[in-house]
Amino acid sequence: MRRRLGRGLRDLVAAPNPARPAPSPIRAPRPPIVCVASGKGGTGKSVLTSNLAVHLAASGIRVLAIDADMGLANLHILLGMRPRRTVLEVIDRGAGLDDIAEVGPVGLRLAAGGSGVAEMADLDSGRIGRLVAAMEELGRQADVVLVDTGAGIGRATTSFLYALEEILVVTTPDLTAMTDAYAVIKNVAHNNAAARLFLVVNRAPSAVEGLEVFSRMDRISRRFLGRPLTYLGHVLEDERVPASVAAQRPILLDQPAAPAAACLRGVGRSLLLELGPRGAAGVPRAG
Repeated sequence: MRRRLGRGLRDLVAAPNPARPAPSPIRAPRPPIVCVASGKGGTGKSVLTSNLAVHLAASGIRVLAIDADMGLANLHILLGMRPRRTVLEVIDRGAGLDDIAEVGPVGLRLAAGGSGVAEMADLDSGRIGRLVAAMEELGRQADVVLVDTGAGIGRATTSFLYALEEILVVTTPDLTAMTDAYAVIKNVAHNNAAARLFLVVNRAPSAVEGLEVFSRMDRISRRFLGRPLTYLGHVLEDERVPASVAAQRPILLDQPAAPAAACLRGVGRSLLLELGPRGAAGVPRAG
């Protein structure tokens, strides 16, 4: 956390001193960056990310979604957008994320990935590092940043998992999905001591089963990794979700009264509570 200088100290810092060079401008603290990950494909990770972005933006929060699923980006499809620019410009041409981000539904902004671009699927660590560094430069340009990563623990995904402090892991009640989600959690626990680990159970048959999945994974993580998990909630299995995907319209906008939509709003509220004052910075205050 950056300390705020008192008025007197600020004056001292600002005062010119010919014996030493002028201080660098004070950088605005970056917004909280939430890395959304899953152990395997098909868990609904990108559907969750796109709907969380919609929920936050509809709540008055300046949200930037970054599609970091290298080579297989699809957030723009789920949001019904046709972006002209991608994060490849950030990686190879030095553009800023704010420069390439485009406005989507309810005012959210998307920094799109390169879908079907073979070059994006095989980025070295140095080029991926440029994208991570660009996130540090966002300053006050967003209140919350959501980073949709690729499934699994490939090089591109772990670059974000090891660099960011808010890790949201998505699983389903399926045993293979839970096993692979634990592999992600294990990698983060061993390589990112500062990270907080959140869990969302998608396609849950009921709220009870969602909580049971979380309890099982939290118990294992505490016992073998010494790391607690924070439960953000569940999303019910809902046939309206694939229908909204086919329509290229987030379910929060396509079917806002659907059970899954209610669950997604609950997950969004839980996330904001966990992020605290930083995440709620953009919410208009009553009165």
